[in-house]
Amino acid sequence: MKTRTVVILFILIMLVLSFAAFPFFKKPGETNGIARVGIIEATEVHLSSKIAERIQALPFEEGDSVPENAAAVRLDPREIAAQVSQAEANVQRGEASLVNSRAQVEKAKASLADAHRNRSRLSSLRQEGLVSDSDWDKAQIRLELAEAELKAAEAEVRSAAAELKQRQANLTLFQIRLKETEIYAPIAGVVTLKAFEVGEMVSPGATILTLVDPASVWARVNLEEGEVGKVRVGGRAEISIDSLPGRSFEARVAEVGAEGGFATQRDVTRGRQDIKTFRVKVRPLSPEGLLKPGMTAKVRIFLDDGESARPSVNAR
Repeated sequence: MKTRTVVILFILIMLVLSFAAFPFFKKPGETNGIARVGIIEATEVHLSSKIAERIQALPFEEGDSVPENAAAVRLDPREIAAQVSQAEANVQRGEASLVNSRAQVEKAKASLADAHRNRSRLSSLRQEGLVSDSDWDKAQIRLELAEAELKAAEAEVRSAAAELKQRQANLTLFQIRLKETEIYAPIAGVVTLKAFEVGEMVSPGATILTLVDPASVWARVNLEEGEVGKVRVGGRAEISIDSLPGRSFEARVAEVGAEGGFATQRDVTRGRQDIKTFRVKVRPLSPEGLLKPGMTAKVRIFLDDGESARPSVNAR
């Protein structure tokens, strides 16, 4: 009996010690945040051509910094420049044709006016019996021909105007294509991929250069649906990288996903859904150019920062 009492007392003591020591066995930071492993991402732009053409110049190599609006790719412009010259000549011919057609309209209008005056004159003489039926018929036919000629001339003007409009559209198209032989960097960034060399032919849509903005980086982590409700945009966070020992980067939660992604666990319990994840972006306040896309990041999102936390804003 005494032995049994001692055993029970020992068990009670161990339970008390276990509860007392429980906080020391928690993972670091569990009491004030969520720790996850994510990946560093950055604003990335793929430069591609809208036309099929041969590359004439690539001023930047992989690793080079490219200023914003710099000409990063030059395609051979000679063939398109020749097409522009041909289109300009076609427009000039079209303008001349339209001018000539309008002149024909004015001439037809003059002939019609003369035919009207002639018939009016003969009409007065006819009433006095001084004009034969043959002369009257000729005057009438002349008037009808003049009217037909005017209609034909006006139709020719419309046709010439439409043709000129088409030629001007072709010229505009070739001028746009000529401008597209130079591809400019929409952001200041670093070349991380050079997919083609000078002299190679590129197809529309094929990536020629990839630029990454080193100043616009973030860490992406996935949180389970039971955790994401605790996270607020603007909340404090911290990013650390294994390859940068001893360094950590102060950060803020930038975006919280609006929709759940893939399921992290397949819950087979009847009546319960699978556990989904939500994408969260954590942006460092001062990346210092040290955080590179593709790096594995350790991210801690603090939950005790009521001062900086704000209502969640859904990410795109």
